[in-house]
Amino acid sequence: MSYTLDIWYYHGENRADEPECVRTALELDRVLGYLMDHPQPHPTQIAAQELPRFGVLEIPDRMFKLDVDKGFAALHYVGPDPDGETGQFGFWVTRAVEPVDDPPTLYVDKDNKTEFPRDAVILVEHVRDALLEFQRTGSRPTCVQWQVTNATY
Repeated sequence: MSYTLDIWYYHGENRADEPECVRTALELDRVLGYLMDHPQPHPTQIAAQELPRFGVLEIPDRMFKLDVDKGFAALHYVGPDPDGETGQFGFWVTRAVEPVDDPPTLYVDKDNKTEFPRDAVILVEHVRDALLEFQRTGSRPTCVQWQVTNATY
């Protein structure tokens, strides 16, 4: 199965209040290219349409926050813990295999200036691979490294 990615970001008249549906690698490439050329006032949010949602607001049970700058990116993931018991959720950010020299400052939350850890910054191509894997599996991607993070953002 392949999942449809809902991607919330600022573009044109859309103030990130309606997601863009991404079904193909080409569509994902277009969105990532746009994000690299158009700094966002808030991190982009990504979820899969077909996966479970909960609560009155139908919040996705797993999703990403993404920030991009100068060919680098970082992901924050919340969702089921692949190593935990059924029903356990966790919070992770990417972790570079080899830390980037002088990485750009990327944000999990720009309103309160919550930065990604410096070692969370990876190449945007690796983020692309991770999102395509998520689109195929619906699970936290294994093609990138992860580190546990706070649930506060």
